[in-house]
Amino acid sequence: MGELSELFHGTVFLRFAAALVALLNPIYGIPIFLQMTAGYSPAERKRTAAIAALTVLSSAVVATLVGEEILNFFGISVPSFQIAGGIIVLGIALSMLKDDAPSGGDARAAEAAEQGRKNIAVVPLAIPLTIGPGAFATMILFAHLLDNRSEIVTLLPVIVGVCLLVWLGLLFADPIARMLSPTVISVVTRIMAIVLAAVAVEMIITGVVHTVQMHYPNLVPVHGPGG
Repeated sequence: MGELSELFHGTVFLRFAAALVALLNPIYGIPIFLQMTAGYSPAERKRTAAIAALTVLSSAVVATLVGEEILNFFGISVPSFQIAGGIIVLGIALSMLKDDAPSGGDARAAEAAEQGRKNIAVVPLAIPLTIGPGAFATMILFAHLLDNRSEIVTLLPVIVGVCLLVWLGLLFADPIARMLSPTVISVVTRIMAIVLAAVAVEMIITGVVHTVQMHYPNLVPVHGPGG
């Protein structure tokens, strides 16, 4: 028990949970899911929701556990990825603040899914509509803050919990959509967008500071892991 408490990072857990709930916001995805599965039977909708949630879960786990190694393979520094990921996440947050409608990419993916009765659970419902570049960048960057065992103890419970919320949101999309008015969905989406924007700004600032430390070490003092 003592070892687990040493591996668990409460502050990182809370920040990661806030960012991931905002990025994978199941309420925001309910209208898209209902549009894409129009005409599906209840059994088909349940199956689509389950496959989509499992795809999001497996993708998130892979990104968290080996995402940084993939960056190293391609020779991409983590500070550079922090800046790029922060810009992507900030763009998502601003689009959520500006408009309730899906983004252009979301709309095109939904239209493509309506052509024919193919399985849309994996693409485009799970990727990129639910878990996209911003979510992948956020997972990799938070994983960079921790060692391998701490990643499992601190980050994976958040991923499992948020993916469970995504699955429940899709599974009960019809009653949730009837219960929540468009105004409520709009308010929730904008609150999530503000949280997401704050996370994005912190990612960009941290990436810039680390980049300066790498190239101009005399300009910015280097702190230890707790600094």
